[in-house]
Amino acid sequence: MFYRAVIFLLIIIFIVEEILLLKRFLNRNFRKKEQLLVRIDELEKELNPLKKNIDALEKQMSEHFFFYDLMRKISPFLNKKELFKVFSEEIKYLGEVEAVEFSRPDNESKYLQFVFGDEINSLYVKTDSKKIIGHQDLLRKLLELCIERINLYDRFQQLSIYDTLTETYNRRYLVMRFIEEFERAQKFSLKLSFIMIDVDNFKKINDTYGHLVGDAVLKEIAKIIKQNIREIDSLARFGGEEFSLILPETDKMSAIVVGERIRSKVSQQIIKAFDETLSATISAGVSSFPQNTLYSDVLMETADKALYQAKISGRNKVCWF
Repeated sequence: MFYRAVIFLLIIIFIVEEILLLKRFLNRNFRKKEQLLVRIDELEKELNPLKKNIDALEKQMSEHFFFYDLMRKISPFLNKKELFKVFSEEIKYLGEVEAVEFSRPDNESKYLQFVFGDEINSLYVKTDSKKIIGHQDLLRKLLELCIERINLYDRFQQLSIYDTLTETYNRRYLVMRFIEEFERAQKFSLKLSFIMIDVDNFKKINDTYGHLVGDAVLKEIAKIIKQNIREIDSLARFGGEEFSLILPETDKMSAIVVGERIRSKVSQQIIKAFDETLSATISAGVSSFPQNTLYSDVLMETADKALYQAKISGRNKVCWF
C-alpha cells in the first residue's frame, strides 16, 4: 500500500512538472508570438511606404514606357499630317480625350494647343485628363523634335533637287522629270516639248561686271522664265548660264510661242544688280515629241542643236528643226 502511494505521488509530481514545463513553454511561445506580432506590425508599417513607392515607380515606369513607345511610333513620319494623326490617336492611351481638332476650334480656350508656327502645323486637344494636361510640355517637346526632323528632311530634299542661286530645279532632277514626262507622253500618245536656253555673252557680263552681277542676271532671267510658264512646266538650271524647260502636252508651235515670249521679255527687261544697270538677251532651241523624234535622248540633243543654231545665227533668237 505504501509503495502504491509513493508511486502515485511520483506520478503526480511528474505530471505537475510536465504541466509546469508545458506552461513555461507556452508562455515562452506566447511571448515570442507577441514579439512576432509586434514585429509584423512594424514590418507592415515599413511596408506601406514601400508599397506606395513601388506603386509610384510602377506608375512612372508605365508613363516612361508610354513616352518611349510614343516617340518610337511618331519619329519615323516625314509628313506632318500623318504625324499629328498618329500622335492624337496615341495620347488617348495616356488619358481620356474628348476631341481632337487639326484646325483652330471655335472655343480654343477649352483645348490644349500644340501650335508650331502656323495653322498648318497646329493640333488642338480637348481633354480633362490630369495626365495629359500634366505632361503637355513633354508632349509638345516630342512634337517639336519630330517637326524639326521633318523640316530638316524637307530642306534636305529641296537642296538635293534645287539650284540655290536661281531657285529652279537642278540638272539631275530635271533629267529624272524629263524621263518621267517622256514615258508618259509615249504611253498616252501626248505631245511633249523641250527647250534649251542660253544667256547670250554671259562670259562678257562676268568679265565686265564681275561674278556677283552675273549671278544677279541669272536670278533675274530665271524669274522671268518662271513668270511665263505654267505650273505643270519644269524649269531647271542645266549648267552655268544654261536653262532647260520641259513643256508637257505641248506641241512644237506652242513651244516656239513660249520660247519667243520668254526671249522677248528678257530682252526688254532692265536688270539692276548692285550699282549696275544692264540688259541681257537669250537664245533658245526647241524640239518636240513626236514631231522631231521618238527617242528621249535625241529630243534633248535636237533642242541643243537648235540652240547652237540660234547662237551662230546672231543670238537673241529661238530656233527649231
